[in-house]
Amino acid sequence: MITEDFAAYAARVRLGFPTPLPPEKAQEMLEAFMGGVAMDCLEAGTRLIGHIKSVVENGESLIACSVTDHDARVRCRGRFESPQNRVDVIINVLQYGLAKKELVRIVAECAKRSFVGYSTFSVEDLEIEEKEIIRLS
Repeated sequence: MITEDFAAYAARVRLGFPTPLPPEKAQEMLEAFMGGVAMDCLEAGTRLIGHIKSVVENGESLIACSVTDHDARVRCRGRFESPQNRVDVIINVLQYGLAKKELVRIVAECAKRSFVGYSTFSVEDLEIEEKEIIRLS
């Protein structure tokens, strides 16, 4: 059910590190990021989490993580298997209660807080907005 307080946000978070992160540290940071986004959303006024999901493709494997309820417990399939110089995370947040601009802020702040020691950082909004209405007749 989509109501007026529904908002979604999809983004790519790209981080570079000056020295390779051990795989366990990269995994810990990813899980802290996901749990942090959920907790920050709840603290800011999210009343219902539809889902918060992420995907990381690191060349060797696919890591898929999700948070689907208010306990903010992160569940991941896959793990980092080698040291990482770069981490690219695609995150998708579906929730009720906050506007998209709040989700944009929360994702960026949580990424900066969770992925400690980065040398490069960017967040790209992946939502495609139509500029023209397509009319079929």
